[in-house]
Amino acid sequence: MAYYEQPQVRIRVGYNPDPYIAAKRAERLQSWSSDIASHRRLLVTPAPLPPTASSQSRSRGSGSTTAAGRPGSSQPSPDRSRGDRVGAIRPGTQMPGRLECDVVVVGSGAGGGVMAAELAEAGLSVVVLEEGAHHPTESFTTSTTQALRTLYRDGGATTTLGRAPVGYAEGRCVGGGTVINGGMAFRASDGVLSRWAVACGDPALSSGGLDDYYARVERFLSVGLPDAGSVGRDQELLRLGAQRLGWRVIEDPRNHLHCGGCNVCTWGCPTGAKQSTLVSYLPRALAFGATVWTDCRVERVLHNGKQAVGVRGRVSGASRPARAFEVRASHVVVCAGAIQTPALLLRSGMRPPSGQLGRNLTLHPGAGVMAVFEEVVDGWKGAHQSLQVREFESHGVILAAVNLPPSLVARALPLDGAALGEALAAYNQIVTAGVLVEDTGAGRVRPIGSTGVAVTYAVTATDADRVTRAVLLVSEALMAAGAHTVHLPIRGHQPLRTGDDIRRAAARRVRASDLDLLTVHLMGTARMGSDPLWAVCDPFGAVYETRGLTVADASLFPGPVGVNPMLTVMALATRAAERIIETW
Repeated sequence: MAYYEQPQVRIRVGYNPDPYIAAKRAERLQSWSSDIASHRRLLVTPAPLPPTASSQSRSRGSGSTTAAGRPGSSQPSPDRSRGDRVGAIRPGTQMPGRLECDVVVVGSGAGGGVMAAELAEAGLSVVVLEEGAHHPTESFTTSTTQALRTLYRDGGATTTLGRAPVGYAEGRCVGGGTVINGGMAFRASDGVLSRWAVACGDPALSSGGLDDYYARVERFLSVGLPDAGSVGRDQELLRLGAQRLGWRVIEDPRNHLHCGGCNVCTWGCPTGAKQSTLVSYLPRALAFGATVWTDCRVERVLHNGKQAVGVRGRVSGASRPARAFEVRASHVVVCAGAIQTPALLLRSGMRPPSGQLGRNLTLHPGAGVMAVFEEVVDGWKGAHQSLQVREFESHGVILAAVNLPPSLVARALPLDGAALGEALAAYNQIVTAGVLVEDTGAGRVRPIGSTGVAVTYAVTATDADRVTRAVLLVSEALMAAGAHTVHLPIRGHQPLRTGDDIRRAAARRVRASDLDLLTVHLMGTARMGSDPLWAVCDPFGAVYETRGLTVADASLFPGPVGVNPMLTVMALATRAAERIIETW
């Protein structure tokens, strides 16, 4: 990996993205400056959450004064003493030892960014604490090693524990996982939401009950289909193969504002086209007075009996030992992701009556293949993922093409030495494709000490079979499009070169431990539901048995979502923010 990150080696294998990206950046600004300016205005224009029917009925009912001090309304009154003050992103080294606010939000990604913006717009004083650093758009490069060092927790080299380990990655920067994801913005399917509604005991999750929240998020994220000209040849080859086999293909809705197709989404978008919370919801939160503190690791949620009263943590990268801080707040919102959120709550002594905190981890185990074509593909030119094969969606399987730089292709190929060098010489003829599987297994998160986390997960035989079948299906599609060799993520398997090879591979039994598994979708460790003996949080993310404490991230999911989870996290966070505002 280190070798193929060297600039001269990247150029030698045909990977020279920097001039291409510079041209795309200039083209985007020249062609779409009006749209870009209009969207930036939208992000700072007031558009308060409309009150729900329940809050309207309460305000019409008694005319009494609420806790927020506004007669006849459950909406919080803005802090007029703040005037028109705009918030800021500030380094933790400047943070005082103690702060006070209405709401402290832990994490700045999909859940935290939404919470910060919605609550700040409602007039609450909001402090966001982000463990990672602030890396603005202009700092993003095509360097894999730089991105792993600066944007990912533990260099993206974390893995579950078990007989079949699953590699996973977490964002650790301002904007969290939205900075390093591929930019896909899917709503959960009606089938998934119906199952969730039954499991949660919350009918509002189904029958379009989340539609307004999804629509609000999509507006702020500029969700839409890929622009013409941004779809790469690797995507078109996967489409071609699927079409030749008669399989259904859909175009991906993405959170982008005229993406030029630089294909480094997972290293931070260098043009600002991908609407991560770094460039969408957090600027909105700042416009309404929120403050984001960086390099601040929260170690405990503070509580007085069953009332959350704030958080305590340490500023990283400051002095040794790291300087402590404390933020006192009327409400604590934890949005640290399905690994760090349960670890933090358990470390803080939270014990909801269900006993399910940290359990029920699901993660969409997946794997990737490397298909080699005779033609030049230049897979690094074009959007990271523009389409998906959905033919097997009812079986919990999605297929997609996702380009990787030479360093990660080298890391993934089951080759060494001269054989690896020969394979990478054809880098620009390689299509990398992956599979997403809706899992039936479950895992658990346990805190270790003051900062550590152990994640265990059992890959079921059913899911191992699904992943194996999905890998062979995507291989079949790429071979139908013209690939002459496909390298598999299955130990002991030779590359596929013919249809007979696929049939022989399908006849072999593959153990979960033979698969090179990975994921970026972590869900379910603080699941929501109406029954406190089954769930950790109520359907609006409020933690059972602790007042003033809300979870707003993928921990809430009562099962795998089956698609990229970002948009559903943000819709649920919007709904949870609305409930906090109504009941303030």
